[in-house]
Amino acid sequence: MAEKKFYGPEGRIEFQGLKEDYDGAKLFDKFRVGKLGVYYRENFRQKFLPYDFIQRAFIRIHETNARTCCACNKYRYYTIEFVHNGKEYSNVISEKEELMDDALALIHAMAPQIAIGFEKKE
Repeated sequence: MAEKKFYGPEGRIEFQGLKEDYDGAKLFDKFRVGKLGVYYRENFRQKFLPYDFIQRAFIRIHETNARTCCACNKYRYYTIEFVHNGKEYSNVISEKEELMDDALALIHAMAPQIAIGFEKKE
């Protein structure tokens, strides 16, 4: 079996314990929250964002209206966004709001220095 490779915002990341942290991380739909940071898939790569890189985390709610033959339906999906120096990372989509809330709460518990919630710009 091939060795699992992890990529951060600056490229490939290698250090001892990263694979073990990934294996022990709690799975939330399509991404994982570990002791060292968060893991998610992006463009066929396993991405890793360490907690000391993340400055803010929040949930973005997307709502879509779909018109069908007999009604107009609304669909919601959620993404967790990680912010560093004003740039947003991650585009992990989930339809499970409660699961995303639980993931955000665990991220805050693991790294209380990360600001949680959306920041209004004036």
